[in-house]
Amino acid sequence: MGIEPMMVIGALGGGILGAAMGALPAITLWGAVLMVAGLAGLVTGKPALVWDIAFNPLFGAHIVYAGGAAAAAYAWSKGVLESGLDILKPLSGFGRADILLVGGIFGVIGMVLERVGTGLALPTDNVALSVVITGWLARLLFDPKWRTNRGKGGEGETWWPNSKELSLLIVLGCGVGLAGGIAAAKIGDVLIPFGLALLFLIYLQMGFNGLPWHHIVIVAGMAAIQGNGTVNAIIWATLLGVVTAIIAGLLNKLWIIRTNSYIDPPVTSIAIGKSIIIALAASGLL
Repeated sequence: MGIEPMMVIGALGGGILGAAMGALPAITLWGAVLMVAGLAGLVTGKPALVWDIAFNPLFGAHIVYAGGAAAAAYAWSKGVLESGLDILKPLSGFGRADILLVGGIFGVIGMVLERVGTGLALPTDNVALSVVITGWLARLLFDPKWRTNRGKGGEGETWWPNSKELSLLIVLGCGVGLAGGIAAAKIGDVLIPFGLALLFLIYLQMGFNGLPWHHIVIVAGMAAIQGNGTVNAIIWATLLGVVTAIIAGLLNKLWIIRTNSYIDPPVTSIAIGKSIIIALAASGLL
C-alpha cells in the first residue's frame, strides 16, 4: 500500500496547512496545481509525475481539503466558528493550535484511507472516497446532533430537486458533460479541465451566485477517455454528466441542510461516477 513514515509526517503538515488556509481556498488552489500537473504529464509522458506533483501532502485534496473541512467542524463544536459548514474561512486566524492539529490528524487519516483503498484496488476514485469518509468521521465526532437536526424538516422542504432545480441540473450536466468529455478526449487528459473547473470556485468565494461543475467535468472526462473518445464514449460522458449533477444536487439536500459538518456532495458524486465508469467498462458498454 506504500505508506511510508515520511508520507505520514507530510500528511500531518498538509492537514494543518488545509485547516490554516480553509478547505475551500485549499482545493481552489489545487485546481491550478492540477492544471500544471496535467500539462507536465502530457509533455513528459510520465503519469507518475502527475501524482508526485498534484497529490503530495502539500496539495492533495484527500489531505489538505479533508483536514480543512474536519477542522471547521471541530472549530464549530468548540464555539469558535459560527457554522461548521463555513469551509471558506482560514482557521489560522482564530489563534487556536488545537484546531490546526485536528486538521493535521485528519490529513493523516485521509492519506492512509487513500493508500488503503488504492492498495485494495477498490472500484472507485480513492482520493474522492477518502474525502467522503473523513467527512463522515468528522460529522460523527464533532456534529453529534446532526441526525436530530436533519429530522426536524423545514416548511416546503423537499429531499428531491424540484422541477426547476432538476431542469437546471439536467441542462448543466448535459452541457458540461458534453464539452468536458470532448475536451478531455482531445487533450488526452482530464486534470486540465478539472483544474480549470476548480478555479471557477474563486468566483463563488467572491460571493457570485452559481453552481460548481468540477465534479461533472471530471466524471465526463474520465468516461470519454475510458472509451477512447468514440461517439459512444461521448454519449456516455454526457449522460454521466447529468447523473453526476443530479447526485450532487440530491446529496446537497440530504447531507448538508441543517448540519454543521461538511461532507462534500460533488466529491461524493465523483466517487460514485468513477464506480459507474468502471462498471460500464467491465460490462463492455464503454
